[in-house]
Amino acid sequence: MRSLEEAIRTVPIPGAPPPLSREGAAVGLAFLDMALRQNHIRRLTERLSFVEHGVASRTTEVDVRLSLLDASQREASQLFQRLSSRSERKPEQEQPATPTIWVPVTRISRLSIAPIDVVDAAGSKLPRLTQYETSRLLASGLYRLLKGILSSRPESRQPSTVSRLLREEQARWLLQAALLALLTERSRPLGELDHPEYGRQVAPTVVASEDRDCRELVLSVLRDYEPQLDSYANLLDVALNDYLLVTALDATKDDHLLSYDAPVHPDRPGPAAGPRRFWSRRIWSRSTSGRYRLQYLARIPASLRSYHVVAETEPGVHIEAMSLVTDVDQVRAKELATDLRTLAGRLRRHKPGRQTETRLLELELQGALGRLSELLRTRQWDANQAGLELPAGALRRSGRLVTRYLSAERLVNEQDRIEAPLLSDPALTPASLEEAAEEIGAQQLGSDFSIENDPASTRAHAYWRRSSPRSVRGEHTCVTCTLTLRDATGARPGSVISFAVGVAATIYLVSALLAGNPWPYGQSARGSVNADAVVAVLLLVPGFLYTRLDLPMRHTILGHLRRLSRRLAHLSIGSAVAASAAIATGLHGTALGVTLGLATALPLLTAGLLHRRLARQRDIAPARLSAPKWLLPASGTDAPVDAVFRSTGWDHE
Repeated sequence: MRSLEEAIRTVPIPGAPPPLSREGAAVGLAFLDMALRQNHIRRLTERLSFVEHGVASRTTEVDVRLSLLDASQREASQLFQRLSSRSERKPEQEQPATPTIWVPVTRISRLSIAPIDVVDAAGSKLPRLTQYETSRLLASGLYRLLKGILSSRPESRQPSTVSRLLREEQARWLLQAALLALLTERSRPLGELDHPEYGRQVAPTVVASEDRDCRELVLSVLRDYEPQLDSYANLLDVALNDYLLVTALDATKDDHLLSYDAPVHPDRPGPAAGPRRFWSRRIWSRSTSGRYRLQYLARIPASLRSYHVVAETEPGVHIEAMSLVTDVDQVRAKELATDLRTLAGRLRRHKPGRQTETRLLELELQGALGRLSELLRTRQWDANQAGLELPAGALRRSGRLVTRYLSAERLVNEQDRIEAPLLSDPALTPASLEEAAEEIGAQQLGSDFSIENDPASTRAHAYWRRSSPRSVRGEHTCVTCTLTLRDATGARPGSVISFAVGVAATIYLVSALLAGNPWPYGQSARGSVNADAVVAVLLLVPGFLYTRLDLPMRHTILGHLRRLSRRLAHLSIGSAVAASAAIATGLHGTALGVTLGLATALPLLTAGLLHRRLARQRDIAPARLSAPKWLLPASGTDAPVDAVFRSTGWDHE
């Protein structure tokens, strides 16, 4: 709404109504509804490709079924087909040879300027609406929606600012022009509303005063009814931040398989946990971990039936583990936690003498604990499907309540032998209900978990499916896909270790020959009369050996996986350069001996440390999964993330 208020302050007041039609408003709202709900999409598949560090590509496939559109959506699509016809046809020519229907496929962030082509299963490009046409339809629909919300208020039928806004033409035209400018122009206001340049320095004339009163009227209505316009603000935010991709489909066919290349927006990885004084330790652990972790964050409609993620990497990099976490039950978990806290308060105020109140409280407890039992059962099945065990004690408080509920369920089913079995249970106290409510939020019981169980390869996939239509809660579902990659080329760092040993041996051999002593690192160290030849040997031999190393490009994922080997090779080259510089400058005695000793020992020590680190890696778990807290102890401690990608450029969290 801040952007709308900025536009109202700055857009000139039109002298005539902007060209917004009622039919276009109905079509725009229907398109926005279809883009948000996506009830006509049976399956959504996202194919991700990761080759370079911080760069990813995505191809999206949607399985559309036109019969899933409701009557109002289909009628709006057909209405737009009639509105888009610019020439009058004869009655026998009104129906085209192949009837088409315009359907929104997805939403694309306005941050992306890349052209998007939608193709069908045969590879043919499909026609799509321009963003200007779609934005005009949305502007018409959002204005009609805002006018309808304000007209439904009781104050609109009485003398008030709302009735004045609906009655004055210039105020309505200004609101229409502001919405049209926001949605059709590429840029949009991002500054503060109270900027001194906007609407403050106005000449004291009659026209300026009338304009100022008109703007203040519209702004005052938006401010006064801001709580009532909260849902409208969310729709406006979607229309401002995203483009609707509307394509024409063959109306004679029910099923359509469409695909398009969608942008992926990189994001900065979150800060690693732990004190700042262990920063260097975390950097070293990340450099020597031998694993590359990345996350993909997406938001899908809550009504989507099936979601599939397919990830591919470059040859030589295997996907060791792939996990998928969604907050599909987040709304249900929050409502359950709120109900448990409310029941705890009522249980404290409960008086056993009131039979009706006791019976109602007993039924409410049975309903809440039944939902808790269903939620725990779902999480247990998620863990079993992933081949993991729930950690002992992770859901101790909730599990205790569910056990009491299941034991009392038998008494309830046997003709209510005990009138209130849950209330008569001494273990069911207000404190236990509140502890269970806290545990639901702390253990992230609203998030499910699935894992890819296929053998490690350059391709992996994770699959999520909505459990039932009744489980649709909220507007969208947040998805977090985490992948752990490893080097699978078979080229062990043994070649780099051999290179480091070869450089150290070259430096030692040259030093020993110059000193004429097998221990050339004391006062016996001496230079050479022909220093150029010695420097040439110390530089050419390591340089030739370095060209034989198989080191990938540093900007690729494989290059990041072998960055420790690359650093060891560079350190060895640096040691040879230091030894050459010491001999070329004419050092002798102890100073030369110390320099040659460090140049010989440093590559050997680093090679030994690398060998030890690689040996320890074979003993640790092959992968660290990213899982909710109710499963996190079983999956190990969380590891730092090397790259994060988002399906949208805007962070709506």
